[in-house]
Amino acid sequence: MRVEVVPGQRTSELRRSVLRPAWAPGTPMHGDDEPQALHLAALTDDGTVVGACVLFPRDDPDRPDVADAWQLRGMATAAELRGQGIGAAVVAEAVRQVSARGGRLLWCEARIAAVDFYARHGFVGAGETYLHAETGIEHRRMWRELSAVPTPSKG
Repeated sequence: MRVEVVPGQRTSELRRSVLRPAWAPGTPMHGDDEPQALHLAALTDDGTVVGACVLFPRDDPDRPDVADAWQLRGMATAAELRGQGIGAAVVAEAVRQVSARGGRLLWCEARIAAVDFYARHGFVGAGETYLHAETGIEHRRMWRELSAVPTPSKG
């Protein structure tokens, strides 16, 4: 398995089936057409998408003073493959990709069922839990500080 940057449409169906199963197949997902979105896919040797997330340069509502923040959204792993390290690999690549782009903070709105997963990967809970407006599922904002890796200048 490998994790790489891909076009958003490549991960859309996995994200929809895991995160918005009531939506019709083929329904566009958040970030599919956003030009600043960075889409990551965990791919099997035959190219099947088994894990995914979307990253956006976006201020953390709990820390608007922190520059170079990114949001991790749409984290999904194929149900039959959970617990095999796919999500961990996607998060590790997300940290690497955001750091390489000068990101200093990575934050997410974690479903309560995923809070422990994010905590194992260095995320800290922020604030109280809340019901997500779109899903009605309890969430908690979480964040992780990053060591930004400066992008080499061309010249």
